[in-house]
Amino acid sequence: MKNLSLKYFKNLSLSELGLVLLIPLASLSSRTWLPVPPTLLLFLGAVLCLFALYASGKLKLENRESTKIIVVLGIFILYIFSSQYFMGTVFFRYMGVVFAALYLILILIFSEQTSADFLKNLGRKFIRYSLIILCFEAILRFAYAYYLIIQGENPEHGFYQFKFNGPMYVASNMTAGHIIALLFFMLWWGHSYKESMKKEICVALILIVLTLSRASIPAVAIGLFYYFFFKNSDWKKSLLVLFSVGLFGIFALWALRYFPDYSFQTKFLILNEALYFYETASLRYILFGLGLSETEQMARFTFSAHGYFPIFLMETGMLGLLFLLTTFFFLIRFTNGAAMIVLLPYSIQILSEGATFIPYFYVIMAFMIVVDTRKINADNNQVNLSRS
Repeated sequence: MKNLSLKYFKNLSLSELGLVLLIPLASLSSRTWLPVPPTLLLFLGAVLCLFALYASGKLKLENRESTKIIVVLGIFILYIFSSQYFMGTVFFRYMGVVFAALYLILILIFSEQTSADFLKNLGRKFIRYSLIILCFEAILRFAYAYYLIIQGENPEHGFYQFKFNGPMYVASNMTAGHIIALLFFMLWWGHSYKESMKKEICVALILIVLTLSRASIPAVAIGLFYYFFFKNSDWKKSLLVLFSVGLFGIFALWALRYFPDYSFQTKFLILNEALYFYETASLRYILFGLGLSETEQMARFTFSAHGYFPIFLMETGMLGLLFLLTTFFFLIRFTNGAAMIVLLPYSIQILSEGATFIPYFYVIMAFMIVVDTRKINADNNQVNLSRS
């Protein structure tokens, strides 16, 4: 992937072209300043590659581990699509959840017919392009905030003036989640491929500071703690650490429940409103939720963004949250715990605020699954050769 010329694209196989469309610009996911995320247009091109691959009879999926995770994600996607469709939710409101998860499925399918070196080059492009995109996000967000201040049209005060109306996300807490996922993916990448990522990591840390997201402080701190002490844990130990962190977080929040900060107190307001809602909610709403994003029912809540997991529970129901957590479990299981390096700090950050269209997250998970699977297969082949 030295030169993105027309000749380069002509020499690509359908699988390689699909990966080129999906991976390098997966972070180009603006949902605020543009009507359609640019990366979504590339995703549709990758879907055409999949159909062409199927029509040519070259579509193969032989890896059992990849097949399993595709089935798990397929069930999650099918539930979201069918439940939201029958609720009458506008497709634009839930397409982000559906299409984002499909990134992982398509990458797993295409990667079976591509070399490890080709994927490795795409991974490097993804990291570099993502950092460039996120640098422009910070510049444009601050520039627009200053413009509104000069015009006297910025409704926020203090540092909040620079947290909203960015080119990619409504609030910079979502941007912080994006950068945190990328940061810990780079740590994993450097460890896995024995590459120095010091410059890239420094840029990511600066970008996190520029989001002005206070939730990123515990997210990064706990993420680094896990990385330095537990990054080589298997999936069972990883889940144990996650459970321990969860319990500690619950006790910490309870101890700080009277902390005099308005933004912090909104977390408890969401929980109180959710508990009040479930006291009188019908079985339908409990199981299937109110519908994803900005429905009339969700408008009854004071806040509909802070706290990704409780909001996702109310929007998609107990079944939706169960399928989401099941998907996370299998991501951890199929990477033998490696996914936790990214998933733990990312989950902490989106407790503050999260987006639904997160293709970058599923690209990261796809790389972790593919690398771990190929490593296991290589080890098994080595064992078989030694025995013979």
